[in-house]
Amino acid sequence: MAISRLISIILHPIFIPVISFYLSIRMVPNLDFTIANYQNYILLILIICTIILPLLCMLFLIKFDVISSLEMTENQDRPIPLILTGGCLILALKLTESLLIFAPVLKKELVGAIIIILLASIISKFWKISLHMLGLGGLIGVLVSLQYLYGGLNSMIIYFMLIAGITAMARIYLKAHNHKQIYAGFIVGFIIECVIILLF
Repeated sequence: MAISRLISIILHPIFIPVISFYLSIRMVPNLDFTIANYQNYILLILIICTIILPLLCMLFLIKFDVISSLEMTENQDRPIPLILTGGCLILALKLTESLLIFAPVLKKELVGAIIIILLASIISKFWKISLHMLGLGGLIGVLVSLQYLYGGLNSMIIYFMLIAGITAMARIYLKAHNHKQIYAGFIVGFIIECVIILLF
C-alpha cells in the first residue's frame, strides 16, 4: 500500500508537463539547439505554471472546503482544480509562445496538455477517469510522435510504458480507479497528444 501511494505521488500528473518538455528538449536532435538560450527560462515558467501555481490553488481550495484533499478522490473535487490548472497552462503557453515559435512541436505538446486537462475537467463531472494515466498517456503520445518525426526514442518509449504499467497497477491496488478508468485515461491522453503533434 505504501509503495503504491509513493508511486502515485512521484508520478502525479501535476509533474508530467515539465517531465515531458524536459525529455523533449534533451532527447530530440535540433530542439535542444534551437532554444538553447531559453531552456532554463521556459522550464522555470513551466515549473511555476504547471506545478507551483496549481498546487497553491488546490491548497487554497482545501482551506475554503471547496475540495477535500490534494488527491481529489471524489468526482466533485476535480473540475474546479482541473480548470484552474488548465488556466495556469494557458498562462505558461502565453509566456513562452514567442520563444516556442522556434520549436513549434513543443508548442503543440503544450497545447495538447491544455486540451487533456480541460477535457478531463469535463469528463470528471460525470466519470472518474484516471488523471495519472491521462498524464502518462499524453507523455507517451509525445514520445511516440517525436519518435515518428525524429527517431531515436524507442528505448525511452519502452521505459515509460513500463512506468505507466506500474502506475496503473498502483492506482488499481489503491482502489483509486477500475480498469476501464485506467485504460480510458491512457488512451485519451495518448491520442490527443499524437493528433495535436502529428496532424496540426
